[in-house]
Amino acid sequence: MLRLFFRLYLFLMLPATAAFVGFMYLTDQVMAQMHKEDMRKRAGVAFDRAERILTAKEVPNWEGRLKEIEATFRIEHRVVPKTEADHDWFMSSSEKERLAAGDIAFRDRPGGGQVYLRNLKDGSGVLRIEWVGLYEYLTIYYAIIVALVTLGLSLILLRWVRPLYRDLENLTAAAGRLGEGDLAARAAVGRSSLVEPIAGAFNAMTERIQRLLTSHRDLEQGVAHELRTPLAQLKFDLELARSSATAEEREERFASMSRDVADLEELVNELLLIANLRQAPPYSPKAIPARVLIDDVIRRAKDEMRAFGRDIAIEPPKNLPETFDCDGKFLARALVNVVRNAVLHARSRVVLTVEQAAGRTTVHVDDDGPGIAPSDRERLFAPFTRAESSRDRETGGVGLGLAIVKSVAEWHGGSARIQDSPLGGARVSIAW
Repeated sequence: MLRLFFRLYLFLMLPATAAFVGFMYLTDQVMAQMHKEDMRKRAGVAFDRAERILTAKEVPNWEGRLKEIEATFRIEHRVVPKTEADHDWFMSSSEKERLAAGDIAFRDRPGGGQVYLRNLKDGSGVLRIEWVGLYEYLTIYYAIIVALVTLGLSLILLRWVRPLYRDLENLTAAAGRLGEGDLAARAAVGRSSLVEPIAGAFNAMTERIQRLLTSHRDLEQGVAHELRTPLAQLKFDLELARSSATAEEREERFASMSRDVADLEELVNELLLIANLRQAPPYSPKAIPARVLIDDVIRRAKDEMRAFGRDIAIEPPKNLPETFDCDGKFLARALVNVVRNAVLHARSRVVLTVEQAAGRTTVHVDDDGPGIAPSDRERLFAPFTRAESSRDRETGGVGLGLAIVKSVAEWHGGSARIQDSPLGGARVSIAW
């Protein structure tokens, strides 16, 4: 923390202190220049009095009187050779010309105050009067002000640095835990912290990493589980085919193996689709004719419905926009999955509706089936998840349909959700 404090101190405080001292110095110089001529006139009186005392020495106890004047007005009298005055480095050339002309020369005194010089009338030298006045006290006063301002700003800076350093330490510690494999690591900082945006981005990143790794692990487990059943069935059918006594029995076993191979092919295709979505380039929408896309979805859903021996009325949307801004291939696949699920669970009808508002498009698919329990709605979007444990492949597929729907919606920058349907069953909505 001290390193951070001193770095900020050097970066902020030293320039501020230098600016303050410079401002006070410039103010002092400006005020001195403004009152220079007035001070020069007043100095003339002091010169006349001092010169009378020094040269004529007519005043009784003149030395004591001169010391008294020096103590009272905080000035110092000194007679210097003319050569010393001519070589005064602090005096400007114009003031030296004034001195040579017999006028009072003026210059600032290092450390505060002024120095006045005038040639003695008898030509014996130059009378030099240094006036300190209140400048010694002002120098101390300025030093105290600078010290107090510096101390106050240092305390403010320290008060600001401590929570900042604490939050940075929390963020560093959380990053270290994440690097060691702790996916639950989060950076705990206050909402008013300066590093809150960074901590928020870090926490969002870790949550996404955790979800992705969890999803990857669940996907691996699901794939292993889903592959086990058709492979076991294939092995069983193969043994039966070898031991079949008649051609009819062998044909029956071969047909069963073909169904198992079809299940494996469906599983692989859907896994490849999810992988393609995860590796797809950034979403770039295109204007797709809405009527063509919806008609294609309904046609494909009806083909699958007939394969399952279902007779369900599928009603297209009544008010369709001219185009959808989307990826036609992926969106069509997602809608086919939703409509297929609705057909499998509907009693008599499935209804599609389209809403557009605030630049977003939402497609609702409603059915009049038994519906989906609220506790199952979010879970169904996970891979290899089915609403009913008793459902098998013949009606439930491999459990990747809604996972694909969610992936497509999120790739479009939207979302998918399940609600209660006005028809009494379930409503699945895709918004983008």
